[in-house]
Amino acid sequence: MIAAAHHISLRYLNKLFHAEGRTVAGWIRERRLEQCRRDLAEPLLAGYPINAIAARWGFTSPAHFSQAFRSAYGLSPRDFRWRSTR
Repeated sequence: MIAAAHHISLRYLNKLFHAEGRTVAGWIRERRLEQCRRDLAEPLLAGYPINAIAARWGFTSPAHFSQAFRSAYGLSPRDFRWRSTR
């Protein structure tokens, strides 16, 4: 979808990301994690369950989301939310 939206081939899209030492999938995951992190820090969203926020940004497995979040930010989503909203 990204390649099509920019009228380039999938091969060329992957080549562009490879030149930066990244993958398209990795870049997408980083953006989704950033959005989750932003939402978890937002006091107005404190009533939303963590798994609902994760699902909103494309994480269908709560366990996978928790693992990816901890790997990226060094805290579980629950701990990050607690520290961000106190």
